[in-house]
Amino acid sequence: MAVIPSVHDAYLAALERVGNCSESVRAGWLGRQEAEFLRRRWLRATNDYLTHVMIPFLDGEAEVEIDEIAGQYRYRSPQWRSRVLVLPLSEIALHAFSVDTWLDDLSGLIGINARHRSRRRERIPQHLWYLGDLPANNESDLAPVFVARRWAASPAESVDVLTDPVGRRPGIVLMRERSNPPLPGGHVARALSEFAYTENSEDRFDADTFVRVMRSLAVSSPAGSPAQYLDGSLLKLPHFEGARPLSDERLKIIKAMWGQDGTSPPVKSWAEANQTANTGYTSFDDAFSWDGLKWQDIFARVGHGKYRLRRKP
Repeated sequence: MAVIPSVHDAYLAALERVGNCSESVRAGWLGRQEAEFLRRRWLRATNDYLTHVMIPFLDGEAEVEIDEIAGQYRYRSPQWRSRVLVLPLSEIALHAFSVDTWLDDLSGLIGINARHRSRRRERIPQHLWYLGDLPANNESDLAPVFVARRWAASPAESVDVLTDPVGRRPGIVLMRERSNPPLPGGHVARALSEFAYTENSEDRFDADTFVRVMRSLAVSSPAGSPAQYLDGSLLKLPHFEGARPLSDERLKIIKAMWGQDGTSPPVKSWAEANQTANTGYTSFDDAFSWDGLKWQDIFARVGHGKYRLRRKP
């Protein structure tokens, strides 16, 4: 059984090496994994080339002449001006990272199904991506999964993103290496290499260990905070970490589905709820799948076409 480090971990390491992952890199700069990155479309040709090359053993560079038809580039030797060096054009080709393609593949490897994948993935440009949610215990107990790059260099608002109450339990932030000090919001940092590996040339992911880590994360609420409430435009449900602000139209729907405190919330169809609310939305999914949330975070389907707000009596 041949177990080796994952190509996913190698790609994250490559992203760590560049100052800006939207910049192009020279062919060959990524080493022996470059061909595999290109094959997986995590790296793509830009059809552009360097205009100058560094001269070995000299503190300088030379301007190149590109011949795309011949697939070559040439430049005059600074040491022997009569000598023209002709080399393969592929040596100075520029490649660009296709981070979204990699994140799609990584989400699939982790096991995040399409229904639970994030619709707004990039949370901190260049630094933090929210992949989606994985069931920690069951389909109603979902934990978020993030990927971070150069976390120590991320801007101050990164803390706000991870502490923003989005109606879920703490989750896992995958990094090149574990973060020190601990992350805000109860989230935990883990190295991607702890779970992703290659076995017999196949990508593998240790899902059992990953889920055990998720289950170990405590779901906490501020001391003295009510388990649930609707206060102005703020909605707090029992399984939320904190209150969630609602738009005016979403608030109308919640009010239509809240019912009376002390009793079970009413069971209604979308048509019944929206008849009262009179919003421009077309379904619970349309109205409440936003900013990382899904309608299942707020409502439970209790029958064919019938729904109930996920609050306690």
